[in-house]
Amino acid sequence: MMDRAEKLGLAAALIGHAVLFGLLSVGFLATPDPQALQPTPIEVSLVEEVGLEAQAPASIEPPAPSIAPETGPPEDAAPPAPEAAPPEPAPEPEPAPPAPAPEPAPAARPAPKARPRPERPKPAERPPEKKAAERPAPKAPPKAAPKRDTPPAKKAPPKAAAAKGSGNDSASTKARPRGSRLGDDFLKGLSDTPSESKAVTPPSAARVDARALAGIRDAIRRQIQPCADKQVNPGPGANAIVTVLNLRLNRDGTLAGNPRQVRQTGVTGENERYAQRVTDLGIAAFRACSPLKLPAEYYSTANGGWSNINYNWQLR
Repeated sequence: MMDRAEKLGLAAALIGHAVLFGLLSVGFLATPDPQALQPTPIEVSLVEEVGLEAQAPASIEPPAPSIAPETGPPEDAAPPAPEAAPPEPAPEPEPAPPAPAPEPAPAARPAPKARPRPERPKPAERPPEKKAAERPAPKAPPKAAPKRDTPPAKKAPPKAAAAKGSGNDSASTKARPRGSRLGDDFLKGLSDTPSESKAVTPPSAARVDARALAGIRDAIRRQIQPCADKQVNPGPGANAIVTVLNLRLNRDGTLAGNPRQVRQTGVTGENERYAQRVTDLGIAAFRACSPLKLPAEYYSTANGGWSNINYNWQLR
């Protein structure tokens, strides 16, 4: 069943529709019927023949305007047509951009002129060989003079190598005393006499100058340094002693004899007891790191070589 609110809403809707229908009906009935326009009859006379008549002089007064009879209420005049708006001027066309100037064609490179090949000189024509009969008889070869016995040239005695040292004479810092790793028989098996395997070779044409001698000593130092680093400092001040060792080497870099002490510097009252030990350590380092690899052209020269060289030994 419908409640009260729904009933009120339905009644209001019906009433509204009825009122709207009534208003629309009244509007249609109140519209008056338009009166039909009645045409006015006009008399027309048909004349078959018309004669020429003189025209009457034009009247000065204008004729009365004809007024159409009013037959109904005036209708609203139609509003005047709006004046046509003047056409908008057409936009002026934008001037076309000037055409880019054509790029000048690259000038043609002149073709390289072919270099004229030098003509090979024609071989000179050989003169015709003369007949064998026209050739002069070969002369008998002159007798060779008897050869004289020339005395052999005297060889210049090689000069003794310079005994200058290249080691560092500056005293190093005081080191901690450590024990020795060498035994008492580390010089066993090495004599002071030169090795018999040393071949007598003529001196090389190269000469040992001061620069070459310094390079040889640097090469010796680099090669024995690993063995020198294994040596144990015998006591404080031992590394300040510089020992000049005379080395006699074979051509293959091996020791030809036991290194011999030439002199020592840097010996003081405090490190004097380590002087001989420093010499023994130097000899042991050369024994452990031989053979040495040195330039063969400087082995034996007219003014010396590394076959017999002095080296400044010093503990580091």
